[in-house]
Amino acid sequence: MSQAPSTEQMEIPQEARDKARELGWEEGIIETALAKGHSLQEIWQALRANVDGATAKTFLQAEGAAFVQPDFKWMEVPTEWGVHARASDPALGLTIGDLNIGTYGDIPDVWHNRSEIARGSYPASKPLEDMGYTIFEKAIVWADCVVPLYETAIRDRWISATDLNWNSLEELPDDLERAVCQLMTELSERSYAQSAIIGGWLPEISYGFLEAKLFLSTVIYDLARHTEAFRKRALSNGGGLGLQAPTDYSRVARESRSYPELADSFFVYDSMLLTLYRNGDLIAQNQLERDLYAFCARDRQRLMDYQVERLKHFLFKLPERRAEQDLYFAKAEYRVAKEWADPVVSEPLAILLGGGRAHIDEGFKKLQALRKLQVQEYVENLAKATFTRKPLNSRLQEILDA
Repeated sequence: MSQAPSTEQMEIPQEARDKARELGWEEGIIETALAKGHSLQEIWQALRANVDGATAKTFLQAEGAAFVQPDFKWMEVPTEWGVHARASDPALGLTIGDLNIGTYGDIPDVWHNRSEIARGSYPASKPLEDMGYTIFEKAIVWADCVVPLYETAIRDRWISATDLNWNSLEELPDDLERAVCQLMTELSERSYAQSAIIGGWLPEISYGFLEAKLFLSTVIYDLARHTEAFRKRALSNGGGLGLQAPTDYSRVARESRSYPELADSFFVYDSMLLTLYRNGDLIAQNQLERDLYAFCARDRQRLMDYQVERLKHFLFKLPERRAEQDLYFAKAEYRVAKEWADPVVSEPLAILLGGGRAHIDEGFKKLQALRKLQVQEYVENLAKATFTRKPLNSRLQEILDA
C-alpha cells in the first residue's frame, strides 16, 4: 500500500501561496497546517473563504494548545463513582435492571432536562439545544414491568424465515386460502400501522425514562416481524394479498394528540388481538399458522402486560385524569365495533371458523362466541388496570350480553 506524501514531498500550488500572502498569512503557515494533518483541500477552503492571517494563526495555535495542555476537568465531575453493577441472576446476565443502583436507579416523577443527557451523567456547563422532547412526566409512559419485559423481549426473538416451516404448507381449497390471505392482509397492515405510529411517539419521550423507550423499541421490532410474517403467509401458498383492511381504527390512533390517548386506543385493540392470537387454533388451517399465532400471542402478551401496568400506574399517580380516559376508550371501542361489522373483517373469520364458505352460518355462530370472549378479556384487562368503562360501547355490551 502506498504511503501518503510527507509535507516535504507535497507540492503546494503557487496560486495557494499567492492567495495566502494576499490574506496576510505568515510564511510557512501552510506547511504548519499540513504538518498538523490538515489537507490541501481544507487549506483551499480557508483561502477561498478569505480567512485572514491572524485568524489562521490563532486557529492553529489554539489547536496545538488544546493538545499540549489538557485540563482533565471531565475527570472531576461529581457523579457517583466506584459503582460495580453485578448480575442479580447469573443465568440472565447483566440486565438493565441491574444497572439501576444508587443514584443511577433514581427515576424522577418529572424529568426536567430537555437535552439528550444520559440519566445519571453530569450536565454540561454550557447551554445545550432543546432536543424536542414533549413527555417529561413519568406517570405518562412508565410501568415498572418495562425493565423485565425488555429482557424477555430480547430473549424471545423468533425468525419467521426459519422458525416457521414454510415447506409444510399444503394447498387449501380456494375459499379457505382466500379467507386466510384476506386475514393475513389485514393483520399485516395493522401491525405495520401500529409499529409506525409507536415509532413516531418514541422521540417524544425524554431520556429520563430510558427503560420505557427501550421496551417500546422491542415492541416496534415485534410488530415489524408480525408485518413480515403475515405478509409471507399470504404470498407463500398459491394465494396473494387481499383487499385493503378498514383504516378507521388506525386513523384514530394516528390522530391521538397525547400519549395517554394513544395508549388507550391501542389498549382496546391490543387486548382484542391478543385474544384472537391466543385462540389461533380455531382459525388456523395448518401447523405453520398455529405456530405463527402462538409466536404473535407471546409478543402481544408482553405489550398487554405493559398496557395494563402503565394504565394502572397512570391512574394511581394522576387520579384526576380518570374520567378523561373514558373519552379515549369510547372512541376506540366505537371503531372496533364498526370494523367488526365490516364484511371484509368478519366474513374471512367466519369462513375459517366454519371450515369453508358453505358453512359460513356455523362460522358466524363461532365468531360471535369469539367476539364475546374478546370483549370479556378486554373488560378483565381493564379491571387489572383498576379501570371500569362507564358505559361500555353499546355494540360491545350487546356482544357481551348475548
